Amino acid sequence: MLFVLAVVVGRQADWGTQRERARDAYNHLGDRGQLIITGVVATLVSLTGWLTWGEQLAGMYRRLGDGGQLALTAAAASLFYVTPIFFVYALALIVLFFLILLRPAWGLVLIAFSIPFYVPQLAKPIATYRFSPVEIFTLLTLAAFLLRWFAVTIIQQRDKPQSDPTFFSRPRFHAADIAVMIFTGVATLSLLFTARLDVATNEWRTVILVPALFYLAFRGICPKQKEMWVILDAFILGAVLVALIGLWQYATGSNLITAEGGLMRLRSIYGSPNNVALYLGRVLPLLVSMLFLGTSTGRRRWLYGAAIIPVSLAMLLTFSKGGLLLGVPAGLLVVFWIWQRHNGRSPWPWVIAFAILGAAGLFLARQVPQLAQRLDLFGVTGVFRVNLWQASLEMIRENPILGVGLDNFLYAYRGRYILDAAWQEPNLNHPHNIILDFTTRLGILGLLAGGWMIWVLARTLKRVLVKVSNQWLPVAAGLSGALAAMLVHGLVDHSFFLVDLAFSFYIIIGMTVWLDNLPIAPKITRQS
Repeated sequence: MLFVLAVVVGRQADWGTQRERARDAYNHLGDRGQLIITGVVATLVSLTGWLTWGEQLAGMYRRLGDGGQLALTAAAASLFYVTPIFFVYALALIVLFFLILLRPAWGLVLIAFSIPFYVPQLAKPIATYRFSPVEIFTLLTLAAFLLRWFAVTIIQQRDKPQSDPTFFSRPRFHAADIAVMIFTGVATLSLLFTARLDVATNEWRTVILVPALFYLAFRGICPKQKEMWVILDAFILGAVLVALIGLWQYATGSNLITAEGGLMRLRSIYGSPNNVALYLGRVLPLLVSMLFLGTSTGRRRWLYGAAIIPVSLAMLLTFSKGGLLLGVPAGLLVVFWIWQRHNGRSPWPWVIAFAILGAAGLFLARQVPQLAQRLDLFGVTGVFRVNLWQASLEMIRENPILGVGLDNFLYAYRGRYILDAAWQEPNLNHPHNIILDFTTRLGILGLLAGGWMIWVLARTLKRVLVKVSNQWLPVAAGLSGALAAMLVHGLVDHSFFLVDLAFSFYIIIGMTVWLDNLPIAPKITRQS
């Protein structure tokens, strides 16, 4: 009866007029309003769809296995970035969201792989902004994780046992979580006092906020041990790809930088060889640690060992003084020290021998004219750096509490603080020193917050190295070497305030906290 009444009333309605009004109202919203409505409706459909058929779909997805799941996720991510057609990449983005919704850890895998590919030529335009792959994958992973957490943990908690695989492991709160929150808060507060808010908000989004959201997703998802290995594999694979691209360019003579004396320097997908060295310098200790300490990791040990060849060769061809003379030696020294201690041997004789060999190698390299100019620590570059540090100290003196602001160094330096002796190079956008970098950008508060975050990481790594099992010892040692490379190379170059460096720092601290939360397992110490 109600159906007949509805049909009769419906036939008398003026549907044409109503349709025109609805179309006019929708068009009046504009592109942004339409996009917001579409997103809200898509979220509601996702939630209701998950509650309706999520269990069956999740079962089908699990039967694909890890390889099939990763292949589907990678295919959707690749289609999203390859296709130039809006509707195709929008569809690929929706598919990718649902795939990450089914297995959030694979979103972390995508992020770990795409960390170095934040460069402008790979950014994707969405609305009026351009987003790098690592940004989009981070926001997508966090959104999928939060939606899954809401749907599964809150709504279905009454009907599912806690042992069900769709439930998340609740992470234990850690001191690193507080350190990350405080540092993010200080960086956010600095926006209120910066001169150039436009550039500051851009760096805040790409270097502060989104990497911190990645850490939040990492901690919330709390990957299983098997998933953590895949995340680490993806992190390494991204660096190997950067190295291979650079080596191909070097072999073909394309996209190179000419340094002092006609020396050709590799830069791969980056704008500068130093950026390549900064990133690869964080990965190389992990590879070396896996080769020497990864006796219980099977085939992965030898694959990581093979990756040392392209990564170290690309690192060498950057001819980065900070990387080759400071960062890499520091990172490898830490790994070697842990390896020797693990085997019950004293590292000191080897350290002295390596120091002598390094000094001899440096002396021989300086006999080559092109290398001599590049390796001269007291040349033009060294003089400029001293002048830069003096100007940075003056900048801190006048802006002590919250600094000049994120990404504001360039404008403050060339507009007010550059010394007369450094007039030939006014376009420097950071002070080339980790302490001065934190302090000029974020003031003493930023230095304290960032320093505490790094100190918590170092303290946690020290604890992890003592208690972690032999399976995860090479990872802990490699992360320790990566932190050492970051700090020592950061004495003369960037340390944190680049997209790839911020993400790699948070992947290091995220993995370290994850290792710290593992149950204590007995280790076998081999005696020489």
